[in-house]
Amino acid sequence: MMAALYPSTDLSGASSSLPSSPSSSSPNEVMALKDVREVKEENTLNEKLFLLACDKADKYGGALLKIITAVIVVISSHGTTVLLWATVTKKAICLLLTGDYYMVKKILEENSSGDLNINCVDVLGRNAVTITIENENLDILQLLLDYGCQSADALLVAIDSEVVGAVDILLNHRPKRSSRPTIVKLMERIQNPEYSTTMDVAPVILAAHRNNYEILTMLLKQDVSLPKPHAVGCECTLCSAKNKKDSLRHSRFRLDIYRCLASPALIMLTEEDPILRAFELSADLKELSLVEVEFRNDYEELARQCKMFAKDLLAQARNSRELEVILNHTSSDEPLDKRGLLEERMNLSRLKLAIKYNQKEFVSQSNCQQFLNTVWFGQMSGYRRKPTCKKIMTVLTVGIFWPVLSLCYLIAPKSQFGRIIHTPFMKFIIHGASYFTFLLLLNLYSLVYNEDKKNTMGPALERIDYLLILWIIGMIWSDIKRLWYEGLEDFLEESRNQLSFVMNSLYLATFALKVVAHNKFHDFADRKDWDAFHPTLVAEGLFAFANVLSYLRLFFMYTTSSILGPLQISMGQMLQDFGKFLGMFLLVLFSFTIGLTQLYDKGYTSKEQKDCVGIFCEQQSNDTFHSFIGTCFALFWYIFSLAHVAIFVTRFSYGEELQSFVGAVIVGTYNVVVVIVLTKLLVAMLHKSFQLIANHEDKEWKFARAKLWLSYFDDKCTLPPPFNIIPSPKTICYMISSLSKWICSHTSKGKVKRQNSLKEWRNLKQKRDENYQKVMCCLVHRYLTSMRQKMQSTDQATVENLNELRQDLSKFRNEIRDLLGFRTSKYAMFYPRN
Repeated sequence: MMAALYPSTDLSGASSSLPSSPSSSSPNEVMALKDVREVKEENTLNEKLFLLACDKADKYGGALLKIITAVIVVISSHGTTVLLWATVTKKAICLLLTGDYYMVKKILEENSSGDLNINCVDVLGRNAVTITIENENLDILQLLLDYGCQSADALLVAIDSEVVGAVDILLNHRPKRSSRPTIVKLMERIQNPEYSTTMDVAPVILAAHRNNYEILTMLLKQDVSLPKPHAVGCECTLCSAKNKKDSLRHSRFRLDIYRCLASPALIMLTEEDPILRAFELSADLKELSLVEVEFRNDYEELARQCKMFAKDLLAQARNSRELEVILNHTSSDEPLDKRGLLEERMNLSRLKLAIKYNQKEFVSQSNCQQFLNTVWFGQMSGYRRKPTCKKIMTVLTVGIFWPVLSLCYLIAPKSQFGRIIHTPFMKFIIHGASYFTFLLLLNLYSLVYNEDKKNTMGPALERIDYLLILWIIGMIWSDIKRLWYEGLEDFLEESRNQLSFVMNSLYLATFALKVVAHNKFHDFADRKDWDAFHPTLVAEGLFAFANVLSYLRLFFMYTTSSILGPLQISMGQMLQDFGKFLGMFLLVLFSFTIGLTQLYDKGYTSKEQKDCVGIFCEQQSNDTFHSFIGTCFALFWYIFSLAHVAIFVTRFSYGEELQSFVGAVIVGTYNVVVVIVLTKLLVAMLHKSFQLIANHEDKEWKFARAKLWLSYFDDKCTLPPPFNIIPSPKTICYMISSLSKWICSHTSKGKVKRQNSLKEWRNLKQKRDENYQKVMCCLVHRYLTSMRQKMQSTDQATVENLNELRQDLSKFRNEIRDLLGFRTSKYAMFYPRN
């Protein structure tokens, strides 16, 4: 609906606003008044009324700028009057659409008495200010605001349209004290309560949604408060009340707030550490996607946006020095390595934090990977440029002489030779050679096993057993040190550590049971006469399972290969999906096992033939279903066609055909559900997992490789097993130094020295923080510049661009016409005549 150009509430008011006599009006005004009165006498209201008013506007032109074209009042059954329809001429709307500044100014000057309704709206519910903002006529916008045009939602419209100049004008405009609202304005609010503000958002939230850096800068300068969302699952009084009153609005409001906080422009303007804030936001959004499952896609998209922002910000680094400052920065909440800080050590704290927050895009970024390669090879940077044959010879040489190299580092860790061994790449080769030696000992263990001691119930430990124990103690000590420095949560998040923990536990249990058997049993007997849970038998079973895990641990070395690495990652993802499938399969297996066991376990008697029993016997009846465990085995191996189950054969008389039929139906249904449906579902799930990894193969592989590399960057586990259990001179020096510092700290001289050391450490930390802030400012500036250039390069000829061009040409035409003194526009009738 369109508001009246002259406000009125009834017919008498409308009539009083019309010219009193035809003699005082032009012929066009008289004819227009007559046609308007004829329109008022219509008994029905429909779209023809509005079209007729527009036609009259075309016919009489400027005359309708001084009168109302249509005001219809309907008398209800109770006698009350309600304002239904009002309109303004198409000519007046065109003045705003074409941006004719001089004409609009003249109309406002001639109607300064207040009779003109400057807050009229068109059929789309837009008032003059809204139309002016959408057409980017900033001079007309300033003019309308000066004359007191209503601008309740103008700021939101300007922000939504991303008109920076309009936002600046509206923020700096100080409106005059408004009078009491008229009936027309009140009716507009009642009829359209959600006018223009379709979202329950504040200006700063809407600007953050549009990710407009300039508009956000203006708003933040006005001391606009930023929203702070409550934690996930917050049960405070405010959240409980909002959720109880309107759960949808509460969820939508939370989503709008996080969409605001995830804006890269807002993060750059409000955060001192944008990269850290992006990490934390992505983690919070990922957690919210698991709680607010209705808006999961929205939260996951926002989390991906934060990850991409951190990646794009890192991509603005131009040299290795900037990358080193960024990747080694430690926030105030993270634990600090004072010794590493004083020694200018490469700690890569920010990179470790990125891996903790699962920032695959950040870690796999090209600049980050190149810096990692530089640190990984260290003083052996020329290795990458060597031919393939020389690379193989280098690896074989280090792998063969790894014990000698370990002893050299153990004796002189600070020498030039020791620094080369301390290189992460060299540590990886030496640790790999040590592990291959451990696997070789496992193979030798099966070869040197004495057959004469096979029937010994408590055999003694061999020499090779003691060598294996040394290696196992070394691997356990390495895991303990890693657990101490990383913490239990971070240690268990790595699947390689989980496998190592299980493997070492099995080996410890194996040798502990062997020692128990040797001390308790000294007799000889055939193995078939031993107890089923004899310590020696249990130890052999655990040892066999531990050997399987030991060889499977080699899969983690495939991560360093660009060919085998993606396959190893795909295999890990498939195992996770298989675990999900297993939950469904076990439920189906348990259901059918219960049914078949209850059907066939009644009246069971043992058979005379004992030479052919079990599920693999081809001449058996349904005896395999007499127990729960036997039924489970039968149904499991039935999937692979290895269980011989006679479905239509029973143990009872031929008169029990119903029982046989029910059993056949149950097994047949199991065959359809499991063999046909679930197995095909498993194949589809595994294919989807492999395809998911294949689509992001490079990112997944680089992220997994970076996790493996980081485990060799510190100096916590330089020597491989079993040399790591030998106290090195470096460890002894560190212990003596720490003990002497602790003793001296209790003396007056030691306290002064400690205060100076702390002051030096604080100064160095402050200097590093200042360098980080300088680098971050440079990255933000480059990011904004690149985004602006990208937007300019991708701009195409759209309707909005053509409208802007049309507005500019209209302004240029008006200025030229004013300078030359011509009044040749089609609205020349409205200009004053000379």
